Amino acid sequence: MTSSLYGAARAPLSARAAATRALSLVMQGQSLNQALPSLEQRVDEADRGFLRDLTLGSCRYFQRLNALAKMLLKTPFDDSDQDLHALLIIGLYQLHVQGKAPHAAVHATVGVCDELGKSYGKAVINACLRRFGREYESLTPPLDDNPVTATSHPKWLVKMLTKAWPEHVDAILQGNNDKPPLCLRVNARQIGRDDYLQQLQQAGIDAAPAPHSDVGIYLAHSQDVTALPGFADGHVSVQDEAAQLAAQLLQPQNGERILDACAAPGGKTCHLLEMADAHVTAADIDEHRLQRVSDNLQRLQLAAELQCADMLEAESWPSQHYDAILLDVPCSATGVIRRHPDIKLLRRREDIAALANTQAQLLALAWQALRPGGRLLYATCSVLPQENNDQIERFVAENADAQLQKLDKAWGNACNAGRQLLPQQNGHDGFFYALLHKAD
Repeated sequence: MTSSLYGAARAPLSARAAATRALSLVMQGQSLNQALPSLEQRVDEADRGFLRDLTLGSCRYFQRLNALAKMLLKTPFDDSDQDLHALLIIGLYQLHVQGKAPHAAVHATVGVCDELGKSYGKAVINACLRRFGREYESLTPPLDDNPVTATSHPKWLVKMLTKAWPEHVDAILQGNNDKPPLCLRVNARQIGRDDYLQQLQQAGIDAAPAPHSDVGIYLAHSQDVTALPGFADGHVSVQDEAAQLAAQLLQPQNGERILDACAAPGGKTCHLLEMADAHVTAADIDEHRLQRVSDNLQRLQLAAELQCADMLEAESWPSQHYDAILLDVPCSATGVIRRHPDIKLLRRREDIAALANTQAQLLALAWQALRPGGRLLYATCSVLPQENNDQIERFVAENADAQLQKLDKAWGNACNAGRQLLPQQNGHDGFFYALLHKAD
């Protein structure tokens, strides 16, 4: 990684060059949330949608495209030229997944070598892409025989999902490669869902009510949300339907003291306050992300106490007990892969046990901060039992004052401890919830 490519230079970039650099950074271990924003600012505004499509799509199908790239390359790129390998994957995504015309996609992709300052890569990129165009009928069938390249998921994750959800695994793997829908949460303090749906209809925006969240709306097509009716005035927020269920399950009441631990970016904090005049504390370890909570509160005309703290440290938890705690713990995010496809490149099998250990520590600390008679909602955006059902079963077995509340709902799959939502096509993300009551 050289300073000329990734350093202080702020020259404009084409969408393909920016996507190449973003993918290269992900291949080095950086998340898209870290890599993409600064690169996006260097791309013409009209091309940013194309940039995101190239970047997310190449991550979404990385395992398949990477295997193709290795088949096409006679000699692997040097470590110093991994951005050229990323560029080849970007080119293959355009040809193999997007189905773009080779004469246009190949020429434009090869031209990115000049933007990277690596004109010497042109011949190799050109040869590989043109060979794919000639031989794709023989190159692609072997990829369909391997579950890793057929589904574009790492081997360890395919195995875990197959073991956890044998009847649903094919739908989960397919769903993880779908583009997610855009879901809104209506601010019930300001407008009813039916009234807002009518405003959308009058604006020519096709939308429908969400089936499980009583304030959720799905848009038929993604668009700039800041241009939606009443967005600037706080009438709606963007939030997946599964995440909207958190506040509905916790059922905040007027006057209650509620803690939203691990709160950023604040969607659930705001939803709690939209439902009740409660005293909410929103805590998070990341000061920058906590600012996003503040921004969301301000737009929605709501107020909460913000606390920047490492919730794994016992002293971060206040001595006063809360009536209710929302514990949305750090997790593998395996339920939101379609929104964050770089997870498939960055997550490792060994991460799951480490995350489960962190979750157990947070759960124990949160339980101490909950008053007798209070309730705690444990939540993850994971679909793995190690972080969800197994975690809660163990906690209930070890804490005599923890009473598991049955979630008899029309959504998700009932588990021994809690309820698991799996990602749905044109519907909600994967999420897990367990509601615990602390005995008096």
